[in-house]
Amino acid sequence: MLDTFEKLILRVLQRNGRASTQELSDAVGLSPSPCWRRVKRLEEEGFITRYAAILDGKKLGLNALAHVQVSLLDHTEASIKTFHAFVDQSDQVLECASITGDFDFILKVAANDPEALEQFIMQKLRRLGVVRTTTTIFILRQIKVSGALPVEV
Repeated sequence: MLDTFEKLILRVLQRNGRASTQELSDAVGLSPSPCWRRVKRLEEEGFITRYAAILDGKKLGLNALAHVQVSLLDHTEASIKTFHAFVDQSDQVLECASITGDFDFILKVAANDPEALEQFIMQKLRRLGVVRTTTTIFILRQIKVSGALPVEV
């Protein structure tokens, strides 16, 4: 179970993963040493899985974002393994989730432009040999991009 200090630490780190121990301790009301120990425990116990920089996709030339719904030909172990390996190896796939409904998975995919997205779908994803069908939903504008999980204090 997490105490209030640990929850506050998690909230601060989600907003600023580069916060120093002193900044964390000031923000949560603990002295630096116990604050550092709590961060280490949160890392060791898997509450904090990694630290990452959030990049501006448009500045990198990634002007096309889409959700691609994917239905597999079958649900054999080999097909699922092939699909999972493709997702793991593809930098263009930002997120992948198994879903309910008419499709098996939904991907969030980034590309330089709509043509590059089409190439990704037609020449990489569809050519895996395990995909029955896809439906693409272009993201026109992102209203909120957070990535931070709600941590109740």
